[in-house]
Amino acid sequence: MVSGLYGSGVHRGFGDDAGLFVVYANTNPKVGMLQGTSSFLVPRNTPGLSITKCNETIGCRFMNNGELVFEDLRVPRDHLLVQGDALGKAGIYFRPGKIIQAAKNLGVGMAAYERTAEYVQSYVQGGRILIKHQAVALRLADMATRLSAVRSLVREAALAVDQGAGDADALCNMAKVFASEEIMKVVQHAMELHGGNGAMLDFGIEKLFRDGSIFLHMDATADISRFKIVKAMFPRTAGAYAGPEN
Repeated sequence: MVSGLYGSGVHRGFGDDAGLFVVYANTNPKVGMLQGTSSFLVPRNTPGLSITKCNETIGCRFMNNGELVFEDLRVPRDHLLVQGDALGKAGIYFRPGKIIQAAKNLGVGMAAYERTAEYVQSYVQGGRILIKHQAVALRLADMATRLSAVRSLVREAALAVDQGAGDADALCNMAKVFASEEIMKVVQHAMELHGGNGAMLDFGIEKLFRDGSIFLHMDATADISRFKIVKAMFPRTAGAYAGPEN
């Protein structure tokens, strides 16, 4: 039972300019997060809610990350969305969420690759366009290979979700972690192949490098994603995620 619809605390998340928030709160600590979390609608002007800061991030700055403070905050009972199993209900978005992150990450990598391919075919160094230098050509081929591999895994994960395959959870986490690490290497190549121009704001490559770095930590870190992969692949021996080890 949800009692009081009352709360205090500090939360970090999207919200510097939002007008309406969906807040997940543990309303039954005795049964844990999965069974005891409820979700609520909280309008921005609700007494007790304040937005104290907007956190500056290295990349993906189109998504505001703010610090929300709840102090003696109350909401009407009809603002309750899901009681008790809100995280379970939200689970339907977790799989597609991993694919969406990987696909966005792939888009960053493609932009870096396309701009770099154009650059190395037009910029002259040592009397030859850059792509004529073997070291440059090898890196460009490496970028294209990594992008193709990421695209294939993202497609496989999306198909598994559509078909309700048993390995969908593992594949979604694989796609997310693989994309984040491979695209980071792609944007690193892009920076280096542009030389000093890669660090210049006018060329836009440094922005893609910063955006690529964010995905290493977005929607779970690489290590957490790997834990989830192992737990999904070997549920009997690995056990429930974050559960006791036997």
